[in-house]
Amino acid sequence: MRNLTDRQLPHGLRHLYRIDQVRRGSFEMILEGDRKMISRTASCVCGSLAVRLRGPTVNVHACSCSACQRDSGSAFTYTAFFPESAVVAIEGEYRNWRRITSSGKWTDSSFCPTCGATVFRRWEALPGIFGVRVGCFADPTFEHPAKMYFSSQRYQWLSLPKDVELIETQ
Repeated sequence: MRNLTDRQLPHGLRHLYRIDQVRRGSFEMILEGDRKMISRTASCVCGSLAVRLRGPTVNVHACSCSACQRDSGSAFTYTAFFPESAVVAIEGEYRNWRRITSSGKWTDSSFCPTCGATVFRRWEALPGIFGVRVGCFADPTFEHPAKMYFSSQRYQWLSLPKDVELIETQ
């Protein structure tokens, strides 16, 4: 495989080349027989914590509950869900912070002890699922969320594409 930047990539041949979009967030399209396998890397701001995954997402969603707003320091969180088996490697040191959700079940947020950025999460309510903050991929072409949970708590200025399903709670 040849290494190319996104600008050098021949139109229509994306699946044949390795693509490093930015230094800390990248993906690679791998041909395995007739199948295309996506390999992605997500990392924290300082680059000390990285997660490598292989395979497609199970789901992508946003959440604007007040806990996610506080956790992200923004209007919502934006998370890609993968099967736990998609995790190829977790590189670097991380810490976990556990909170109890409104359903009474725990969620673990795993963050870099150096820069404090949350990179991935696990949920008691979703065994076998591994969530990664989409911003940690640093890929502006990443798929948009299919759903916005706790849309009743979203900031009123926030408008979303028409095909994003709005869920009042969770």
